[in-house]
Amino acid sequence: MWFRGRTVLAMMVLTAIAASMATYVYQALPGWFSSASAPEPGIASSDSEKGIQKDELDKINKAIDLIQRRYLLPMDRNQLLDGAIQGMVEALDDPYSVYKSKDEAQKFTDALEGAFTGIGAELRLDKGAIVVEAAFRGSPAEKAGLQPHDILLSVNGESLQGLTLSDAVLKIRGPKGTKAKLKVQRAGAAHPLELELVRDRIDRITVDAKLGADGIGRLWINQFNYETSAQVAEQLSSMEESGLKALIIDVRDNPGGILQSVIDVADQFVEKGKPIVQSEYKDGQRKSEFAPNGFRTSKQYPIVILMNKGSASAAEILAGALKQSANAVLIGETTYGKGTVQVSYDKELGDGSLVKLTVYKWLLPDGTWIHEKGITPDITVPQPEYFLASRLPRDSVLKYDFTGEAVKNLQNIMEGVGYPADRNDGYFSLGTKTALEAFQLQESLPVTGDVTAETAQRLEERLYVNLQDDNYDMQWQSALAKAREMILTSSP
Repeated sequence: MWFRGRTVLAMMVLTAIAASMATYVYQALPGWFSSASAPEPGIASSDSEKGIQKDELDKINKAIDLIQRRYLLPMDRNQLLDGAIQGMVEALDDPYSVYKSKDEAQKFTDALEGAFTGIGAELRLDKGAIVVEAAFRGSPAEKAGLQPHDILLSVNGESLQGLTLSDAVLKIRGPKGTKAKLKVQRAGAAHPLELELVRDRIDRITVDAKLGADGIGRLWINQFNYETSAQVAEQLSSMEESGLKALIIDVRDNPGGILQSVIDVADQFVEKGKPIVQSEYKDGQRKSEFAPNGFRTSKQYPIVILMNKGSASAAEILAGALKQSANAVLIGETTYGKGTVQVSYDKELGDGSLVKLTVYKWLLPDGTWIHEKGITPDITVPQPEYFLASRLPRDSVLKYDFTGEAVKNLQNIMEGVGYPADRNDGYFSLGTKTALEAFQLQESLPVTGDVTAETAQRLEERLYVNLQDDNYDMQWQSALAKAREMILTSSP
């Protein structure tokens, strides 16, 4: 999403960028991540009793001894040990399982509290690549056009290839007002994109709501943390007292959160005793979660879920639960497809470091596993291309007869501001030049037909204004039309 997006528990927020959002088990412990020292379902006792074998320990000791005796430069034994554990976790080939040393664990724990300064994007490490999961609503990352599945190649000229997630985050982070120039690889783009972001304070707003004059409520859920369920209940109560007739729940670009949180939210819409989610452990054992209380009012109203490819994990749990157990209609795009749950073990290693491990699958109420597939909407509605536009270059001028991704991006933006070119294939045609001159004339800019820094800034400002207008949001318009239809068909 460009300027407008809708932003499981954050696992790597740190102070610059939220990374590796997922679904996490809540075990009644303080903080944002859970610890699991008690026996867990689906894990045989013999598994927990197996430690490193004597021959394996001998091999590790020999490696450390060899390094100490022969390695040329100074070395730190603690770093070697951290590296060994990190290597074991990375060998699992699971982007959601990570190891954090004591210092890294403390930094990430501290950063999970309140606001932070950075670009506001969720990242994960996948086969050595730094991959975007979602951008926070209103964040610099969203405004610059970062999209789910984008791969970050470099920041300010420094390569991110081969780095750990923590090291990549440290390069991307920075004080408010400083610039982060990202090189981004995007599926379908012939060449990497160059995006320039200005770091800012990121306030993670979890829940927001608005009730229209027609009685249709809109409930934004941007992530699932400990406070989300109570905030949803408060917003619902207010809208219901004001005459709520139908509800649109917007989980677009919601990367997930705490498992118990999404169960508590779903419980407010699902009839008591109906299924919300299933868990499947490594031994094949399954456990179902049912709505313990059920919806809070005797009045039922139609529900529409708005989702997109940035809706992941706990957001997918909510969409699937309300679809199968509350007759909600799903509108938008196929979701991200993350069907696993992680637990952070912060006590077991004994030194303040932690290991986050994927411990089980989550399944839809009917037993479907959506991992790497996502949930397909009932009504598929893609956004116009200008919703995917990115920031225009400032260090070069786009002119007639130029070609490339930057020109194609320009043409998308021009459509979004009401001055469409004659084509949108990345060739700066005479028609593109003429449309741009008309925009410059309207905006009292020098009529040159070239995209200077001043023209680029004005184009982006105009697009920002338009994308705040719900009339430009085709997914919202479709959801609104469906909600109105459902009100009519459900009326006595």
